[in-house]
Amino acid sequence: MITIQTLLEKKTFNATEFNKKTTLFIDITQIILILWTIGSSITQAGSISAGIITYILYPIYLVYAITSKNNLILKLIVFGTSCGILELFADHYAAITLDSLVYPMDEPMLWTSPLYMPFAWSNVLVQMGYLSLRLIQWKGIAIASGIIAISGGVYIFFYENMAKSAGWWYYQNASMLFNTPHYISIAEVLLFITLPISIYVVYKKNIAWSLVLGSISGLWILVAAIFAYTIAP
Repeated sequence: MITIQTLLEKKTFNATEFNKKTTLFIDITQIILILWTIGSSITQAGSISAGIITYILYPIYLVYAITSKNNLILKLIVFGTSCGILELFADHYAAITLDSLVYPMDEPMLWTSPLYMPFAWSNVLVQMGYLSLRLIQWKGIAIASGIIAISGGVYIFFYENMAKSAGWWYYQNASMLFNTPHYISIAEVLLFITLPISIYVVYKKNIAWSLVLGSISGLWILVAAIFAYTIAP
């Protein structure tokens, strides 16, 4: 039975999977992604730059998981990839149903999204998933959920705003703060508030749970987007 005390309890993780080496690795790749995004925005690099960094980071995470025998990172990759694939429904909703999300048409597409998009989601969720566990270890699941909801929302808000000047994508036909629609910001907060509990289950269970919970999270993005648009079109 899950109680308030259970949610607030700090958790202990396997040191072979959750350690200083892996933490440093995740931090470095996150910094690289942030700097690449800023650089792409400043130089107006175009859609190709989004694909380049995505296709660099994704195999790096995979190679690290295999060579270091880190099952946690492998689970996070599976979770993130399955979430990214199912997130394509939310992209289609924003791009076609709402006519709000616009991608450049000069790149390989998967349905109505760029081909790299599921892998890009995986990269971000590997980073935020690992951060979720660090926060759970520090303050427990309940407080971690609140912190991740805010920090994750800010993190994605940063990418959404950089994306337009970088030439990755942009939005129209919606109320916005800078270049980001209100409904997108709300949907991202709703996604990230559920991330710590999902990632904790992923950590505790076998890799099949990563696939299942990642898929559920991908569909949850669509539900969150539909709900968010009804209250903040």
